[in-house]
Amino acid sequence: MRSTLSIAALVAAATGALINIRDEIPSPAPTSAYSPTPPDGTGKSQPIFPAGPPGGLNDSVVPSDIPDAPKNITTKFTAASCSGPVTSSPSSYWMTQMNHTGDARGYAPFINDYYTFPVWRNVLDYGAENDGTGDQAAAIQSALNTDGRGGNRNSSGVVTAEPAHVFIPGGTYTLNTQLDLRMGTIIMGDPQDPPILKAAAGFSGATLINGYDSAAGQPETSFFTALRNVIIDTTALDGATSVVALQWGVAQGCVLGNVQINMPSNSAGHIGINLSGGSTIAVTDVQITGGAIGIQNSNQQVNFKNIYFKNCGTAYGATGGYTSLLQNVTFDTCGLGVDLTVGSAGNLVMLDSTSINSGTTVSFTESGTSGGRNNQITIQNLKHDNSNPIAVNSAGVTRLASTDSVDTWVWGNAVPGGFQSGTSYTTNRSSSLLDSSGNFFTADAPTYADYALDQFVNVKSVSGYQVNGDGATDDSASLNAILAQAAADCKIVYFPYGVYVVKSTLFVPAGSRLVGEAWAVISGAGSTFKNVDSPQPVVKVGNSGDVGVAHISDMRFSVSEPLPGAIILQINIAGASPGDVGVWNSPITIGGTAETTIRTVCTDQDTSSCMAAFIAVHLTSSSSAYLQNVWIWVADHNMDGGSAYTVISAGRGLLCEATKATWLVGTGSEHNWLYNYNFNSASNVFAGLLQTESPYMQGDNATLLAPAPWVANSTYGDPDFSWCGGGDGRCRTSLSVNINGGDNLYLYNTASWAFFNGPWTGDYGTQCSGNCQVNMNRVSGTPGNLYWYGTSTKSADILILDGESNPAEVNNPGGWGSATTTGGNMVAYRQFS
Repeated sequence: MRSTLSIAALVAAATGALINIRDEIPSPAPTSAYSPTPPDGTGKSQPIFPAGPPGGLNDSVVPSDIPDAPKNITTKFTAASCSGPVTSSPSSYWMTQMNHTGDARGYAPFINDYYTFPVWRNVLDYGAENDGTGDQAAAIQSALNTDGRGGNRNSSGVVTAEPAHVFIPGGTYTLNTQLDLRMGTIIMGDPQDPPILKAAAGFSGATLINGYDSAAGQPETSFFTALRNVIIDTTALDGATSVVALQWGVAQGCVLGNVQINMPSNSAGHIGINLSGGSTIAVTDVQITGGAIGIQNSNQQVNFKNIYFKNCGTAYGATGGYTSLLQNVTFDTCGLGVDLTVGSAGNLVMLDSTSINSGTTVSFTESGTSGGRNNQITIQNLKHDNSNPIAVNSAGVTRLASTDSVDTWVWGNAVPGGFQSGTSYTTNRSSSLLDSSGNFFTADAPTYADYALDQFVNVKSVSGYQVNGDGATDDSASLNAILAQAAADCKIVYFPYGVYVVKSTLFVPAGSRLVGEAWAVISGAGSTFKNVDSPQPVVKVGNSGDVGVAHISDMRFSVSEPLPGAIILQINIAGASPGDVGVWNSPITIGGTAETTIRTVCTDQDTSSCMAAFIAVHLTSSSSAYLQNVWIWVADHNMDGGSAYTVISAGRGLLCEATKATWLVGTGSEHNWLYNYNFNSASNVFAGLLQTESPYMQGDNATLLAPAPWVANSTYGDPDFSWCGGGDGRCRTSLSVNINGGDNLYLYNTASWAFFNGPWTGDYGTQCSGNCQVNMNRVSGTPGNLYWYGTSTKSADILILDGESNPAEVNNPGGWGSATTTGGNMVAYRQFS
């Protein structure tokens, strides 16, 4: 998540400010005395709320005190016969027709005067004009910034306590000055009529839209910003002007998807997207036309999925970045596909991509058998249509000549075999993971643009089933009844923003489609999830053996308190077709956020006092699911008040035991105690980018050594660290990726970082001395057909502990290597292929 790690002062200052804010957080919010009011004459409807004392979960309330849901709620609905929601050609987008007033609205329960805070915002209600005239920057900025009380979300220092969902209707919005996006905000254009954010001819500035929120301190902590369904246009500016259409140096939890960028052709100065620093994990479904450079990247790690470059001088240029995946990328009539001659990139994988009527596909500064060994390359399943060379070094020497297709070609560190100076391999793919063209299957996040409002159910508007979302009431019984009937009736379930506490498992049946406003939160609480010897799912998607549809998007999953027996998200269902079961843009957070007491109670270096969750995500053996841009975060700091630092032990990150077909596209899992990813007897898995960080309080001088405070449980395939000495803290440290047996595993671009070890007190300025841990990844059980391309590590002795080659960082350098840090870089690992 962070590279320079120079944010100690900022975090301390922000934490102090947030503690003051939290001192004013009121008690639980009223849930039933709402009534809508007519429009106020401006076309903007406002709710009327009770004048009594507002509510909210204050620091003295613990989730165990939350009353259980009523036990007399039963499903009174009658099941219907249907095959799915009914598509149509609605005249306007369903989300704008949804009732955003009164009981039905979303609200943020953890702020003072929560009832005055507008979660839903339409930029037209803030004075923006969409007719292509004037300067709309101030009006749109107001929609992003306002807290509804005369304050500014930019200066408040809160993130998850003040969420916003900002809607931009179709039309053209001219901008004379830079537009600054905000953390904790989904900015959504109308997918039926994507709005155009257009630089005016007199635009003043170097960046049109800035996705990095400076209140975060640095890009690596700029969380939770989403930009979807918009067109960004700089064609009114001279092509020689130096301008960036979108600055996207942001962190995990952010979303960039279904965005189109138009720039002048034959430009010498325009850049489409500049990922200037940051640690995001996914940029998906983007079309970039024109410009000098389509994407310029120095972000730590990214999966660029489904990017179409048209008429760009250079499509993709890397000035840095430790590992990058270009998946299903098209270069159409571009001068140069990929430029790896400026700066120093770690490794790059070009996967399932196409070059049409374009120049050289990759130009790179060669790495050799000495030095940092950067700019390592894998090209796999490339389609190429002309006589221009595919790979050329910076001296103009062709390293891979023109050919119609490339199976697998590598330049860089490989195991076995050592350094490869342009070697061709064969990668045998499992057909269960492929689409009809032979590429690994991908799917964009649903927008439901083809569905009218009558195809949706608002969980807060179902007669007879009280749902509160107030962070203080158990909503599980009502929600379970609503989800059961919605699935039976083939309705799409909408969660207005709220914190929906569940003290018993929330069951998502086959036929479900769930979508949230501003990352609506499902938060587990109570005794059901406290027994470490009998872990239970907080959210359970399908039962074992179920086959059908289950889609989840724009939700967040959390725990309201330390819950050592909580499996936060468990997926059991399989789809009949790829993509039938999917989770998009939905983070799992453990601590650090407004809705959990973990932010105040977890400071003891003995992490047995804060065993916060058993497993974050469990893909069981019966499942088949597609996950895109899913980030698991065990908090290392508090974003919304609480203690000055936080010390949390969450047992396990993502456990995959699925065998049918699993796709992980642009995912991350950080700070989990035993492992961040575990593929336990899993088969038929595609993983495009696995980003991890080791827990900050493990390693040398750690109070507890893994597996303690947890007990390795063979039922869940836990690593037991028996290969380590009893007191060897650097060995008894969380594994980034653990693979135990299985078959047909295809891993691309693992980004495995370690920054600290020993007691954690929030000091970001002092990293571990030398390497933080011994083994970063592990392979056991002799898996079959394991193909692993683009492995990057930081501060670990061994890249992959496998009992065969045990490739060491010293023999495979690159990436993070510098005077103060060390990195490992491996372009191809085929020990078990």
